[in-house]
Amino acid sequence: MVEEFSVSQLSALIKRSIEQNFSDICLKGEVSALKVHSSGHLYFSLKDSEAIINAVCWKWTAIKQKIRLEDGMEIKCIGSVSTYPLQSKYQFVIKEFELAGIGELLKILEERKKKLAAEGYFDLAKKKPIPVLPRIIGVITSPTGAVIQDIRHRISQRFPRPILLWPTLVQGLDACRQIVEAIDGMNNLPIEQRPDVLIVARGGGSFEDLMPFNEEDIVKAVARSEIPIISAVGHETDTTLIDYAADLRAPTPTAAAEFAVPEKIKLQMDVDKTFSNLKINVLNNIERKKLFLSSAKILNIRGIISEKSQTADYTFEKIGAQLEKIISENKIRFAKLFIPKPIIKDDVKNIFSNLSIRFFSKIDSVKNNFVAISSRLEGNSYVKILRKGFAFVKGENDKPITSAEEAKKHLSFSLVFSDGDIKVRHEPTQMKLL
Repeated sequence: MVEEFSVSQLSALIKRSIEQNFSDICLKGEVSALKVHSSGHLYFSLKDSEAIINAVCWKWTAIKQKIRLEDGMEIKCIGSVSTYPLQSKYQFVIKEFELAGIGELLKILEERKKKLAAEGYFDLAKKKPIPVLPRIIGVITSPTGAVIQDIRHRISQRFPRPILLWPTLVQGLDACRQIVEAIDGMNNLPIEQRPDVLIVARGGGSFEDLMPFNEEDIVKAVARSEIPIISAVGHETDTTLIDYAADLRAPTPTAAAEFAVPEKIKLQMDVDKTFSNLKINVLNNIERKKLFLSSAKILNIRGIISEKSQTADYTFEKIGAQLEKIISENKIRFAKLFIPKPIIKDDVKNIFSNLSIRFFSKIDSVKNNFVAISSRLEGNSYVKILRKGFAFVKGENDKPITSAEEAKKHLSFSLVFSDGDIKVRHEPTQMKLL
């Protein structure tokens, strides 16, 4: 007699038989048709050149892994074969997985890098400057690692600034999502709470540990951030895609802290040096002005102007005499010539015309030069100051007297106004006009 089973009984027997014979095995294959369900479970296929098998990785397993699965990755996974009775299918249930080889992943990352570069996410022209002295520094990293302690310590040493920490995972499947939320969250804070610069950091690790910082979502979040971002992921030799999108790449988290704030002592020295140079320049300028004013009091400005005027008159007369001589000589020379054609007469007229133009041009040039010199001399004259109601004091030897104490040493001195001098006699109790 043939044994009778219900559909569910047969499905259960098949499931039990398969799971007993194909448990805890290692399977190697290429990820294909990956689907991330809203529940967090991963559904995909594992294939090689000759066969394909359905696979599933439950959410609680996926979040513990170091890398995020992508189509085309070759992985080694440990798990068991099971069945799905509702569809009469068998599938490989994954307990853990890792990359089977770095080569394929590097190829995927290189293609992703080219794609993001072509879309403009790495453009140097879009890089934002890092503020010289930020009001608040935002840090996105693990709250329990050594990274945040190194950053805090270095900033406190160089130039203490408030630090706003947004704690996140820095490895594993959920790290990418948390870091993206942190970058967007920092940018959406009220303006008075928003940092002036962000540091996205983690310490060193394996290639798989750093994979979240190669995710496309993180690159795009960094690129759209209005706050300048310093990336500090891994050691100096590690490079991830976030480094290309960030406004500044630091080789280590400690270096990122140094890039974020200046060194207070050096900044103070620079300020002191600048102030000292400014003070010296101002004092030198004052001394030059004092020397100029002292010289102007002694100089006979009107005499200089008169001398320049006499020189100009002499120049006018000299030019006029030379021109008359030239004209006279040319008249005699042309009078002796045989002039067969009327056109030669026109040439003579043109010569006289050109000579006249040159003469008056020279006269105008000398006049303009004289006016400019006179204007500069007048502008530098102390007489303009005296016309505003000021006066200066000079001794009997015309040496300026610049203080009351010095004036007491003179029996008499002169008060110089814009229109003349007045001599004053000094007595112990009073001054009398002479």
